[in-house]
Amino acid sequence: MTTADETLRVLAAVEAAWTGDAAALEALAVTGPGERPLPEAIAAFAETTMQTLLGVAAGVHEGSSPAEVEAAVERLCGEVGTRMTKVWVQTLARWAASPGPRTAEDLCHVLISGILAFTGDGTEADVLPLLAQLRAATLAQGR
Repeated sequence: MTTADETLRVLAAVEAAWTGDAAALEALAVTGPGERPLPEAIAAFAETTMQTLLGVAAGVHEGSSPAEVEAAVERLCGEVGTRMTKVWVQTLARWAASPGPRTAEDLCHVLISGILAFTGDGTEADVLPLLAQLRAATLAQGR
């Protein structure tokens, strides 16, 4: 689970990686007391985001009944795409656990690719507006 501050930090890192702002990415990689290393925060955000996107793709929403959620989970567990997403998220977590000098930037680009893969018609032009929407949603939820 990520906090709102950590989510905003990750989104800022993704934007910095996307726009090639190495100085901003380097500044965001500096951790304060109690903060996860940036690569680990990115991997955690990727897991949460992919779980949310899988739920949305399966038709799960706030008003879904427990039976509808259970049926969606059962359906998703049988899909190759869901299993591949799980492998992808696990790969990011392992990659983040042993970071190299470019790991945060690489993780950010892979995260963007993963999110765009779920949009179906998303393009590179959609990345910055999408990040703005994710940032606004995080601020509105305050989590």
